[in-house]
Amino acid sequence: MMTDATLRLARINEGHRLPMTWGRFAIASPKDLTRRRVGAQAVSALGAAIVLTSTWDYRAATPPTVAGAMTLVAAIAIPVIVITSAHNRRLPDSGLRNR
Repeated sequence: MMTDATLRLARINEGHRLPMTWGRFAIASPKDLTRRRVGAQAVSALGAAIVLTSTWDYRAATPPTVAGAMTLVAAIAIPVIVITSAHNRRLPDSGLRNR
């Protein structure tokens, strides 16, 4: 869901830089796309909670915590970073890298 939403957002903002972590998009995200992104984050948070709960061991809390965090990173952060980086790399360099 997140990969699809990010690809659609990149198409909508063709010719404009996408913020890497936070910021405003040049062309606002349509409501259905925003709902899809929020839904993807909710599903990923639920998946991370399931992983954390099913692997939890109070004597060794670090491995389940890392597995839960990696569930979020793999589903949300990695696709967004890869797609956003590729999108921004295709744009002509305007000399305004930090915007």
